[in-house]
Amino acid sequence: MPSIKACLASLALVALAITPVAATPLKVNDAVVVRRAPEPAFFSNEVTIEQRDVSRKEIAARLKRAKIAAARKAKRENRERDTADLVKRHVASLHEREGVTEEVLERRAIVERALRRSRCGVNDRICTQSVTSPSDLPANGRAVCGPNHFCQVGCQPGYVLTNGACVANEPTCGPNICGTTPNGIYLCSGANTCALVCDTSNGYTARGNQCINTNTDPANCGAVGNACPASYNGVGSPVCRGGSCRIACPPGTVNRLTQDRSAI
Repeated sequence: MPSIKACLASLALVALAITPVAATPLKVNDAVVVRRAPEPAFFSNEVTIEQRDVSRKEIAARLKRAKIAAARKAKRENRERDTADLVKRHVASLHEREGVTEEVLERRAIVERALRRSRCGVNDRICTQSVTSPSDLPANGRAVCGPNHFCQVGCQPGYVLTNGACVANEPTCGPNICGTTPNGIYLCSGANTCALVCDTSNGYTARGNQCINTNTDPANCGAVGNACPASYNGVGSPVCRGGSCRIACPPGTVNRLTQDRSAI
């Protein structure tokens, strides 16, 4: 049997368990009020908002640049299309005045293909001997030695070969003065506008008010505005061949890269 002490201890525990406990209110002094600490900086969303604003500005700037580029491209394409139509009408008018028939044009095309297979070295003599009849060339045309050392059809100075015809420059257009430009001519449109036509047979294209060749022009090699740099030691001259910059060395010198292979 349990002892009297054990029974008394058990009764005390039971009484303690069933006795209600009154909650004592916590008295907080105004001087010791615990204030809630502000959120740590790394939980702040201010940085995220700033980044979001910057991203929106960048996107808006990109969209603006893209719209400007698209508008310029569309304007350039429209101008090129209008110029192509103008050239087509002008050449058709020339052929009509000169009495050029389809048979003549076919004969000229055959002669032109034959010329392009003839090597000419550095002068036009072989090319001119390859033409048996003046009618095999367009009016004001001639057989010349091209930059690739093969014969081709060219034009007299002041003319540009386009659409199988040598077209003359029109220096004025109504009240406007068109002037002249290397490797191209101006034609007068119906709106008294000077339209630039470049020597596309030799790779020239219109950029602004000039005709450039990105395959051979050291100032626009491979792309408009890409100027070929000079040699690192000042010897030789920069040239553009096939759209890539090179250094043309004088006799007795050769091309060599720098030790870090950064320049020629």
